[in-house]
Amino acid sequence: MGTMTTTHPPTFPPRVISQDAPTPTAHGGWAGRLPDQWLRGLLSGAEAAILSWLVVVVPAVATYVATAASPALGTADWMQAARVGTAAWLLGHGASLTFAGATISVVPLGVSLLSAFLVHTAVRRARLTAWLAVGFAVGTFLAFTGIFIAVAGASGGVRALLGAAVVATGGALFGLRQSAPALPAVVRRASASVPSWARLGVRAALRALMLLLVLATIALVAGVVFGFSEILAVHESMAPDGVSTAVMVVAQLLLVPTLVIWVLAYLAGPGFAIGTGTLFSPGQIDAGALPVVPVLGALPEPGSMLGSIPFVVVVGIGVGAVVGVWLRRRARELDLVRSVSAAAIAAVVPALVVGLLCLTASGSIGPGRMAQVGPAAGQVTVAIGWQLLLGAVLAVVLLHPATARVASAARYWASAWWREVRTR
Repeated sequence: MGTMTTTHPPTFPPRVISQDAPTPTAHGGWAGRLPDQWLRGLLSGAEAAILSWLVVVVPAVATYVATAASPALGTADWMQAARVGTAAWLLGHGASLTFAGATISVVPLGVSLLSAFLVHTAVRRARLTAWLAVGFAVGTFLAFTGIFIAVAGASGGVRALLGAAVVATGGALFGLRQSAPALPAVVRRASASVPSWARLGVRAALRALMLLLVLATIALVAGVVFGFSEILAVHESMAPDGVSTAVMVVAQLLLVPTLVIWVLAYLAGPGFAIGTGTLFSPGQIDAGALPVVPVLGALPEPGSMLGSIPFVVVVGIGVGAVVGVWLRRRARELDLVRSVSAAAIAAVVPALVVGLLCLTASGSIGPGRMAQVGPAAGQVTVAIGWQLLLGAVLAVVLLHPATARVASAARYWASAWWREVRTR
C-alpha cells in the first residue's frame, strides 16, 4: 500500500476588518456624507424663520380680512397684505419699507429680538453638538430671509441679510451657552492669549450694558404707567375695532425695544427726535406734531418737569461706579494700571454697542419731517462712554490699595508739615 498524505487548507494571517475612515476633501469636509446633525440644524433655522415671520404676517392678513370691505383698500387682496407683513418682518432685520412715496427705515427691534429668541429656542431644543450643524441653522435662516426678500421686493436686501446673519448667529450662540461644542484650536489659542484683565473688562462691559438697558426699561414702564391716560385717549381717538386694537397692541409691543433705546438716549443726555426740529431730552423739549401712535402719548410735554432735569446723566456715572466696584472685587490682585485698563474696556464696549443700537433705532418713519426720527448715535455713544468711564475709573482708583497707600503717605507728610509749621 502506498503512503497516505494529508493535505491542509492554506492558512492566512488574521486581519481586523474595520470601516474605512472617510477621506477628507479639498474643502476640509468629508467626502460622501453630510456633517452630523445637519438635518436638526436645518429644521431649527427653518422653524425660527417661519414662526417669527408668522407673528408679523398673521396680524397683517387679519387686518386685511377685518377691513376687506373698506373702499380705501381698492383692489388690494390678502396676498398684498401678506407681502406688507413680510416687508415689516424684513424691516425688523434691517431692510427698508417704501410705500406711497414714504420710506420707513427705523428697525422695530422687537422683531429682531423675537427672531433671535426663536433661533435660541430652536437650537437649544435641537441639542446641536457640532459647529457645522449650527452653521446649517444660521444658513437656513438666511435662506428664508432671501426668499422673503424676493417675495416682498423690499429695498435694502443686503442690509436685511446682514441683519438676519447677526440675529441668527447671536440667537444660536446664546442657545449654545450651556452646551457649546468644543471651539476650534485656533480660537482656543487666541482666547488663551487674551490677558485676564481684558477678559474681566469684557465681563464688566456686559454687566454695564445690561444695567443700562434694565434702567431704561424701568424708565419706559414708569412713563407708560404715568402717561397711560394720554395713551388711552390717543387710542380711543382712532376708534379701532377689536381686530385693529389687537393688531395695534402687537405692533406697539414689537416697538418696545426700540423705545427702550430712545429712553436710554434720553437718560444719557442727548435725547431723541420725533421729526425734524424736535428734541426730547432732559434739558430741553421741543415737540411738534407726532405720529398717531398711542404709546407716544406718554412723551413729556414742553415745560414739564421731565424737560428740566439735566442731572439725569448721573445714571450713566452711577452704572459706571457700580461696575467699577464689581471690577475691584473680582480683581484684587491687579495693579492700578491694569485695573484702569479693564475699567476703560467696561466703558468703551457698552458705548459702542449702544451706538450701534441707536443707529438701528433711528431713521425715517414717513415723508417730510418724519424723515428724522430717533437718537443721534454719535452723541449718545460719546455721552455713554464718558459717563461710564468717569464712574468706573473713579471707583477703581479710589478703592485700589495703591491709592490708599498714596493717601496714607500724603496724610503723613501733610501732618509732618503742619507740625513743623506750628512749631515755628
